[in-house]
Amino acid sequence: MVKKNYESDFFVTLLPFNHSTCHSSLVICHYKMNFRFKTREVLVFILISLGIYFIFIFGFAWTYYITGSIEMTHYAKPYSERINFEKAVYFSIVSFHTIGFGDIHPVTQLGRQVVMIQSTISLFFTSIFSGFLVYFVIKRPQDVFTTKKVYIRYRQDHYFLSLRLGNKGRDIIDLKSKFEAWTIENNTRIRAFRYEEELPDLEKILYYDINLDDPASQSLRTAISDALLNKTLLHMKFSFIGNDIKTGEQVAYAKYYDSRHLSFGKMFLNVYSWDPNGRRKNFRWGNFERIEPMEPQVVTGFLEKNG
Repeated sequence: MVKKNYESDFFVTLLPFNHSTCHSSLVICHYKMNFRFKTREVLVFILISLGIYFIFIFGFAWTYYITGSIEMTHYAKPYSERINFEKAVYFSIVSFHTIGFGDIHPVTQLGRQVVMIQSTISLFFTSIFSGFLVYFVIKRPQDVFTTKKVYIRYRQDHYFLSLRLGNKGRDIIDLKSKFEAWTIENNTRIRAFRYEEELPDLEKILYYDINLDDPASQSLRTAISDALLNKTLLHMKFSFIGNDIKTGEQVAYAKYYDSRHLSFGKMFLNVYSWDPNGRRKNFRWGNFERIEPMEPQVVTGFLEKNG
């Protein structure tokens, strides 16, 4: 039922960050782009965490200072009976990290309660910070996408419902896809079509085509024709689940469409070209959404054939 389209090539291998400097260093430039994205995201997280950390430190230090709930131990050197704000900040940091040097200690019931609260908060803060930091470092960016429209294409004497998938990150393997189409009637979802299958690995570009001339796809073709003639509003969803080839992280993607996203076209424009050595070059992701227009008589033929 579903036929893969091998136009030009199944995949685009690598995305250069800068065409003028990355002709033979596509891998290096690709990872440079991902590194810059991740670095920016990690730095933002660290700055936010530091802001929260200093709020805790100075907030508890102020509490110790204004309540006079802490004093220096007599054997501390230099000894001072009065605790200033600087020493309160020092005690707050020592307590927050549960170090406990003992040169300053709480002398009131309120001070001991505040220390217990601060130590408890520090345990949760450290765990959450460490967990999220690791997550931001290894997590995969949102770098998978599909065309904004669903195209009806005419190729090799057949009509196809087509999507183009793009991936600017690491390869995705073990892909399992699902395409669904439905209408809403009397507040009830009526299924028009559903199909699930395994897909080849998504390196950079993948074409997903459903042969609308296949007898098993006639219900979908009828629903599409009715939607194009404004007889009904057709809802569609394309989704897949796969695994990141490097980390094994599960990657899930879903895109919703309706009949207002249906359009006619022929061949997708290429997003890359080949050099004499058989390597891809001159990546043009601006062509990802571009497609050759379909002749009016072919459009009419689609509607008349179904009618």
